[in-house]
Amino acid sequence: MTTWYLKDARGGVVGPLSREAASELVRSRPGLFVHGSHDGVAWRPLKATPSLAEGEDAQVRQRREVAAAQQVELQLDRYRELAPHHLFGVPEGSTDLKAWRQGFLNVAKRFHPGRLPKDVAPVLLKAHMAMYQYLTEVMERLERKLGDQVTGAERIPTPRAGTPVLWTLEALHARRLPHAVEADLSVTARTAFVFSVHRLMNLSNQGVFFPVLPPLHLGTRMELTFRFEEAGREVRARGKVAVESTTITPAQQLRGFGVRFDNLGPEERGFMLREVKRLQAVAHAP
Repeated sequence: MTTWYLKDARGGVVGPLSREAASELVRSRPGLFVHGSHDGVAWRPLKATPSLAEGEDAQVRQRREVAAAQQVELQLDRYRELAPHHLFGVPEGSTDLKAWRQGFLNVAKRFHPGRLPKDVAPVLLKAHMAMYQYLTEVMERLERKLGDQVTGAERIPTPRAGTPVLWTLEALHARRLPHAVEADLSVTARTAFVFSVHRLMNLSNQGVFFPVLPPLHLGTRMELTFRFEEAGREVRARGKVAVESTTITPAQQLRGFGVRFDNLGPEERGFMLREVKRLQAVAHAP
């Protein structure tokens, strides 16, 4: 059995691991590990989305991924036969929407297509997409049945035409540090608009806009954690406030502040663009 060691950007080392365990770690935490080694002494760079298959024959990998796709398809067939409360591990008859959503996340995040390597076999990608779509449809039916019974902590408004949304800084769970403001946001279909609502401070321009009053002042350093719960991934970003708006003018219908990132890599930004687009499609679905 081939032994692997993994090293992150700060020099932290994990190992020894089997190739299967190391590959799963790298796939589940894209961008965290940057070097790999068989002996913990000689290191070589990992790809942006490695499968640790440098020594694995292409045909062997294809057979492995085809077999994995068949397992996901069989699992989907079994899931279709389960009642929702069995599927998501929630007591039958429960009206706790938060518990249903957590149960959904526990099951669905394993099959999120964004967790797969970019060069994964199409058949495995298709299987994960079918599984994730089915689980999402079940959850959407449950939400329609139960209604939008969110708690006060979850009651974050979605913008409507002509009605600017306003949050307080508490909505971002902000904490003031000596050198910056630290904050985190759960990115869902309700909150994904922060990446596209502003014409300048948007994800395409390496930015985000928070409709928070009072806004943070220009130049304020921020350390942000974006929690993509359905994808089972966190993205940590740094930047500073580049837009501060306290009044509404005919040309500017938003109040709050915008942050321009200075550390997002291509892989992280690509993931965020794809996931935000998917969440926004969910938010605007009939």
